[in-house]
Amino acid sequence: MGYIKQITIQGFKSYKDQTKIEPFSPKSNIVVGRNGAGKSNFFAAVRFVLGDDYENLGREERQALLHEGSGSAVMSAYVEVCFDNTDGRFHNNGKPEFVLRRTIGAKKDEYSMDRKNATKRDVFEMLEAAGLSRSNPFYIVPQGRVTAITNMKDEERLNLLKEISGSNVYEKRRTDSLKLMNETENRCERIDDLVNDINLRLSELEGEKKELEAWNKNDRERRALLYTMNARQEEELQGKIENIDAFRHNGVADVDSHNAQFRQTEEDIADIDSRISELKSELELLTENRAQLESDRNDGARQKAAIELQLNDLADGQTSAQQAQRKRDADLKRVQKQIDTRENELAKLLPQYDAKKEEETDIRSQLIEAEGQRKRLEDKQGRTATYTTKRQRDEALRARIDEISVDLATRKSIQMQTNDDMGDLRDEIASLEQEIKTLEAELGNEENSTITLAEKVQKARDAQDAIRDVQSNVTREERGVHLHLENAERQLGVAEREFSHLLDHATSRGLQTLRRLQKQHNLQGVYGTVAELLEVADVYKIATEVAAGPALFHVIVDNDSTAEKVINLLNKEKGGRLTCMPLSRVRPRQGNVPHTSDAQPLLPKLKYDDLYAKAFSQIFGNVVVCPELSICQSLVRSHDVIALTPDGDRAQKKGGYHGGYFDPRSSKLESHSKVVKLRSGVEELRAKHSQLQSEIGKTRQQLTDAASEIRRAEYEKNRAEDGYGPMRHDLRAKQAQLQRKRTQLENMQRTAAELASDVNVLGSQQSDLEAEIASDFKKALSRDEEQLLQSLTGTVRELRKQLATLSEERSELEMRKDEIEVELRENLRPNLDQLLEQQTSAGVGGNQSTRLKECQRQLNNINKTVSNFDQRLEELEARRDELNTELTGLEEDRAEKETSNRNLARAIEKHKKGMEKSLQKRAQYKDELTAVQRDIRELGTLPDEAYQKYMRWSNDRLVSELDKVNKALRKYSHVNKKAFQQYEDFTRKREALTSRRSDLSESRSHIENLIEVLDQRKDEAIARTFKQVAKYFKEVFVQLVPAGTGKLIIQRRSDREARNEEDSDDEPQRNGKTGVESYTGVGIAVSFNSKHDEQQRIQQLSGGQKALCALALVFAIQQCDPAPFYLFDEIDANLDAQYRTAVAEMLRKLSGKGGESGEGGGQFICTTFRPEMVLVADKCYAVSYKNSNSRIDVFDREGALNFVETSQRVA
Repeated sequence: MGYIKQITIQGFKSYKDQTKIEPFSPKSNIVVGRNGAGKSNFFAAVRFVLGDDYENLGREERQALLHEGSGSAVMSAYVEVCFDNTDGRFHNNGKPEFVLRRTIGAKKDEYSMDRKNATKRDVFEMLEAAGLSRSNPFYIVPQGRVTAITNMKDEERLNLLKEISGSNVYEKRRTDSLKLMNETENRCERIDDLVNDINLRLSELEGEKKELEAWNKNDRERRALLYTMNARQEEELQGKIENIDAFRHNGVADVDSHNAQFRQTEEDIADIDSRISELKSELELLTENRAQLESDRNDGARQKAAIELQLNDLADGQTSAQQAQRKRDADLKRVQKQIDTRENELAKLLPQYDAKKEEETDIRSQLIEAEGQRKRLEDKQGRTATYTTKRQRDEALRARIDEISVDLATRKSIQMQTNDDMGDLRDEIASLEQEIKTLEAELGNEENSTITLAEKVQKARDAQDAIRDVQSNVTREERGVHLHLENAERQLGVAEREFSHLLDHATSRGLQTLRRLQKQHNLQGVYGTVAELLEVADVYKIATEVAAGPALFHVIVDNDSTAEKVINLLNKEKGGRLTCMPLSRVRPRQGNVPHTSDAQPLLPKLKYDDLYAKAFSQIFGNVVVCPELSICQSLVRSHDVIALTPDGDRAQKKGGYHGGYFDPRSSKLESHSKVVKLRSGVEELRAKHSQLQSEIGKTRQQLTDAASEIRRAEYEKNRAEDGYGPMRHDLRAKQAQLQRKRTQLENMQRTAAELASDVNVLGSQQSDLEAEIASDFKKALSRDEEQLLQSLTGTVRELRKQLATLSEERSELEMRKDEIEVELRENLRPNLDQLLEQQTSAGVGGNQSTRLKECQRQLNNINKTVSNFDQRLEELEARRDELNTELTGLEEDRAEKETSNRNLARAIEKHKKGMEKSLQKRAQYKDELTAVQRDIRELGTLPDEAYQKYMRWSNDRLVSELDKVNKALRKYSHVNKKAFQQYEDFTRKREALTSRRSDLSESRSHIENLIEVLDQRKDEAIARTFKQVAKYFKEVFVQLVPAGTGKLIIQRRSDREARNEEDSDDEPQRNGKTGVESYTGVGIAVSFNSKHDEQQRIQQLSGGQKALCALALVFAIQQCDPAPFYLFDEIDANLDAQYRTAVAEMLRKLSGKGGESGEGGGQFICTTFRPEMVLVADKCYAVSYKNSNSRIDVFDREGALNFVETSQRVA
């Protein structure tokens, strides 16, 4: 279809904000709005993007199109049109839509098609191909165009038809053809003049040719002689150069050999220096160890002397100590026997005592009970005499019962408290008995405990000695590692300085900063430099370094954020510059790398982790290694790769070579490998040194713990030895306390028994009194009570006798028990304690056997230690002599190698000077050879016999013959030596000019034919266009004015011919003989009231009728050259109501065809102030203006009519 689907405007004139208009109908669309709202700006925006207006805008003109108003300034504007392309009218690869946008700013004016930038020419060609012809711009009718057509003169109307017919194109082509034909005629004239001059010159050259032939003969002779002389000189110079090259080749081989030997010697010297440094460090360590061992041996000797002295003292005191011990043992046995006898006697006596005591208690209880019962009967007997009535008796009895109740409660409370105290006392006695058993057990194990504690003290001391030995060994090892570490750090510092000198300062600082930042910030995703991450065989090291170049020290990271973090940290630290390669961004190109026997790709020769494959492929993916430079050159040209030899020589694409001697000492890869190796060694030594320092710290702590353990064991031993005396005193004190507690318990038990007896008596009294109250009042006891009273009197008497006997027996047993306990407590046991303390004191102060054994063991240990020190000192001395011998040999070897290298350096310098001199001679000979070869080349081509004719002549004869020939040539000094060449050149030029003259004549004929054809086609196009426009004008006018008629009339130069043509609009060229040049204008004749009345010319019509005629002409032109859409801006402004209705109906019919009939139908987008078009519109839009901003909204037909009506009332 190609119609406009949607329009978007932003920043253009009154449309500030983005205005995306609702999709248009493919038929008729009407836009209404008040004056100044922005209808014309909307129409101007469409013309702007379609190029109908606003071409070649200047800066001020572009600025004028931008929105102006309050708020922020608009810097750019654009208008975008979306076309329907379902029929493929726009050639954009079959897309259903075609989007055209034009954007302007203060400094830009750009087009884009389907979101892609396009030139103005591309846009116009696309629109032309879609049917939007620039020669017929009537698919857009802005304000004023209808009025302009109305006021056109006949001549202007004729020019309009010519423009529509495309005759302007024909006119332009005809003008260009005439211009080209004039140029052709001028060229023909110039060619004719040149041919005449050439013919004249050729006649002159005919006479000069004979003299030139004689001169050529002598000249050939001269050149043959010169060639022979120069050839001999060339051969001689080439021989000298070859001799110099052979000398240089041998000299280069010698220099290379000497250089290799020099480098090897330098490496040997470096190895010797490293070994000397190691030996000196080891000697220094041995010296320190020797001093330490001598100090330790002296300490051991002093300890040995002290132990031997102590051992002698212990041996002298052992005899007297043994005699005193035997006497103490005899006294101890005697006292212990007496204690055992008394304890056995006490053990037999105690059961008897307890039995008597229990029997005495039982008899006393019976006695108390009998006496109490007797006392109650006697009291009852006395009350019968005291009280006369039962009431008096009962009152007295109740008073007595109350007293007994109070007394009974008090005694029960005391009994309970006594029982509780007895329970606590029994617990205390049990606890004391357990403590006494524990003390007795400890005292019984006194001797074994003393020995065990002494052994514990010795074990603690042995453990301390073992830890001290470990600490001494670890300290010596730590000192050795420390010296090795210092040596390794010095070597690393030298290697790092050498490596930094090979790099530029920024990269060197960057690498140092990066290593420090990795330790400080623990950077994740930083894998390292390319050099750190690859391994390569020695044969490919030079090629790898040359191929990588600066990329050898690019840092490989995981992604952009890590790279940015590294760069920011470097900037913050001001720590140099590095290049980062984020693996997420690396896209290695696939190179055309050959795989042949004489071209090996370098990438497979490298070893690296697959994680970094993309980075290595980026750097080394198109690198090949070839055995020779010639192969490198061919591969560079054929495969576009980086080709180099194993020595690093490289062929360049433009034909040059880059290479030469590569000093291994300046190899960045070798230097970096050395630094990495030394840094790894330093890190290992630092780790080991740190580990040993940690072990030293641990041994120090272990020594502290061992000392603490010794003090603890000695304290326990001393406490045990010093504590058995107090322990015995404690035991005796606890035994005395136990005796006191037992006595206290016996007293409490007696008190408790008495309380229990009193409670029973009082209870019985209370029961008897309560029973008496319940009985009848009698003046005497009953018979049973009197008999019981008599019986109780005898029982009491008997019980008292038994109690007295038992008390006496119990007292005797108790007296004997107390005597035994006093003897044990105050005599025997104190004596035993004193004897045991003496024995313990003798054991503590001089346990001669134990201490003697301990001293002997210590003496054996210190003898072993001193012997070990002596052996180690001998080993150190032997190792020291061995190292000194090796050091002397190395220093001598180093001096010899230095002498050898000085001699090699002098030989190399001598070779270099000789080669420089030979190189100067070679350059001189080369210059001479070049001059001779140039002379030979300048001699030109010679006959074959000239090369052999003078080969056997001597140089003198050649010189003599050359003089003769030169004298002969002087006779022809005036000869034109280029006569033959000039003759041939002029002949060729004459033939070329003649051929060119013929071509120009043919071209002129073609141009004349083209002009004739163009004239004919232009006449036919104008006539055909007029015929079509006239036909459609007549039909359209009838549709607009059904009652009238109208036609177009061609005006010619001849009034007669014009009158003849008035009656015919179908055949402007009846006989085909009248040309377009005779046309002077196009007139319009119409009748609005009748089809038969005399028609009026347009000049005779009213304004509304003229506008209608102009619209009819526009519609006719549109139907001649249909477009997919039409834009009308207020075309009904000057029409009467009936004509507006007719025009609206015309739009409805044309838009109903949808552009498919090819007869002028299509999409219409019109602006109007009138309601007639709104009534026939498929879709209505209204333009509003608010806050300096226009907007377009969709309205229904009723809303649009109201909008028009309101606008008319306001107007």
